Amino acid sequence: MLDQILNDLIRSVRGAAAAIFVDGDGEAIVEAGAIQGDAGKDIRLLGAWKEIHLDRIKEIADRLRLGAVRAVLFSLDEGNELILPVAPDYCLILFMSSFADVPQAMTESAKAIERLKKDIE
Repeated sequence: MLDQILNDLIRSVRGAAAAIFVDGDGEAIVEAGAIQGDAGKDIRLLGAWKEIHLDRIKEIADRLRLGAVRAVLFSLDEGNELILPVAPDYCLILFMSSFADVPQAMTESAKAIERLKKDIE
């Protein structure tokens, strides 16, 4: 069921290439799709690394009393990475091309997150 949620997300966002659902330790729970370039890159390694980034950003936002982090977008030469908290101990990461529709990715990711929450409860 979880892999179907990620596959549906990738299909629903123009420019989406891969997605990974990770726990608070950066361990991959499920992944879908593939990242192009550099021999396909290790999506699990990237997922763990991005989860660490999200944790640090959440700590800084909390320390500065900026409110809850709802999403983090990394816009890089090779594409965009959208990181979204799912629950206190989980996050969803969507890997997209540089030309992906980011507003659409936010909307479709919110739908996927609701489905993921139901599945992990």
